[in-house]
Amino acid sequence: MIVLEYEGALMEIAELGAEMRRFRSKDGVERIWCGDPAVWKSTAPVLFPTINLLKDGVVTIDGVKCAVPKHGFAKYQVFEVTDQGEDYVTLTLSENAETKAVYPFDFALSVTHRFTEGGFETRYVVENHTGRKMPFVIGGHPGFTCPMAEGEQFTDYVLRFAKEEEGRHLLNTPEHYMGEESVVDLGADHRTLTLRYEDFDRLDTYVFAGLNSRSVELVHREHGHGIRVDFPEMEVLAVWTMPGKRAPYLCIEPWQGLPPMADETGRFEDKPYHITLGAGECYTCGYRMEVI
Repeated sequence: MIVLEYEGALMEIAELGAEMRRFRSKDGVERIWCGDPAVWKSTAPVLFPTINLLKDGVVTIDGVKCAVPKHGFAKYQVFEVTDQGEDYVTLTLSENAETKAVYPFDFALSVTHRFTEGGFETRYVVENHTGRKMPFVIGGHPGFTCPMAEGEQFTDYVLRFAKEEEGRHLLNTPEHYMGEESVVDLGADHRTLTLRYEDFDRLDTYVFAGLNSRSVELVHREHGHGIRVDFPEMEVLAVWTMPGKRAPYLCIEPWQGLPPMADETGRFEDKPYHITLGAGECYTCGYRMEVI
């Protein structure tokens, strides 16, 4: 575990998956979910090169069927620390025998966690070291503590989008594919999602694609304190807490890509919002959390 302390804030990063396991902000509040194995053992996994399950367990790349595990393999791989300073650390994963068995590409995935004035930033850099095009999707899966203070409840908080939205989100099929659209009520301001455990028990996950917003706030409905998550380059946002657990966290997940669609072809190149890198190219994206 890599432990960094900077100007009163603290973060702990695991080499396994380059996952942030803890973040305590300057005000002494734990902002990342604790990772209770009885509920959900992860805290902020990196999703690469796929998100969620694959349709029929495989995805086709250049005519070859690849059985990438759920949410990709990055979360199961040990990264190497390749750069570190007083306020940041960068960890990198390159191809190996395990990754090439399910994803036939040479690549480098670097994850940088950095303190900011009001929180932290996580950045991803993907490099294609293969002599042909490389498709992938990538995403963050951070679980943020909610409620954030003693005496508060999960349902005291709301998720507020930066801009007006229609509330359209994709529904899970029984096979956990993305199916039809539904519309959730975002209130009179067309921006505010009320948090109810019952909705997650029923829906599992809100998956918003094609948003106007690239920023959301998780805040107490009365006093307005909480956090803001910015994801300027990423086109999909998932919102989730484990159904049936009534656990004190909410995942705010910026994705560049989607889980499998119920009607998709099975070809990686046809996946909505996916990225394809040419030989020698690189791609970067990420998200930022600030206390407000």
